[in-house]
Amino acid sequence: MKKTVVAITGQSGCGKSNLGRFYAQKGYTVIDCDLVARQIHTDKDCMFQLCEYFGYDILTDGAVDRAKLGKKAFADAENLQKLTDITHPFIIREILDTIDKSHNDIVFVDGAVIIGHEFEKYCDRFIVVLCERSKQYERLIVRDNITLEQAVNRVSKQTKQEILLGKADYVVYNNETEENMYNQAEYILRTLIKE
Repeated sequence: MKKTVVAITGQSGCGKSNLGRFYAQKGYTVIDCDLVARQIHTDKDCMFQLCEYFGYDILTDGAVDRAKLGKKAFADAENLQKLTDITHPFIIREILDTIDKSHNDIVFVDGAVIIGHEFEKYCDRFIVVLCERSKQYERLIVRDNITLEQAVNRVSKQTKQEILLGKADYVVYNNETEENMYNQAEYILRTLIKE
C-alpha cells in the first residue's frame, strides 16, 4: 500500500509538536524527528562521527550530552551543517523504517529540518506551521530555558519562512488558541483523506 507521507514543518517554537499530537490522538502515526535524533545519538557509529568532529568533550557519562553538542552545533552555520550531515543519514533510515511499519495510509513526520534537505524527497505533502515572531521567541525562552538573544540566534540559523512557505501545501497559523489550530488541522486532515 502506497502511503502518503505528510511533513509537519516550521521553525522552532511555532507549534509543530502540538499539531503532531493532534494527529496522533486521531490514531495516525506521527514520527517526531527530534525524538528520532535523540535516539540516533546512542547509535555507536553516529556517536563516533559526532565525537570525531565536535570533540569527545560532548560526552557525559559515555553518552552524547545534547546541551554540549547543541552549544557547539549552533555556534556557527558550518557546525550546524556538519551536525546535519552526520546525523541525517541515520535519522532518515530510522524514519523510513517506521513509515514502512505503520498501518496508516497517511503518516505524519514532524521536523524543523525537512524542506531543503535530504528527507524532503520522501514527502508527498507539506504542512508549514507559522506564528508571530514575538510569540515564537517567547515560547522558545520558556520551553528551552534560554535567553532572548539565544532564541533569536537559534531562529536566525533555521530555514527561512519564505522558503518553507514556497513549498507549503497547507499553512497552519498558530497565533491564537489551540482550538483554532486544531480546527485548521481537522480541515487539512479531511482534505488529505479525500485525495
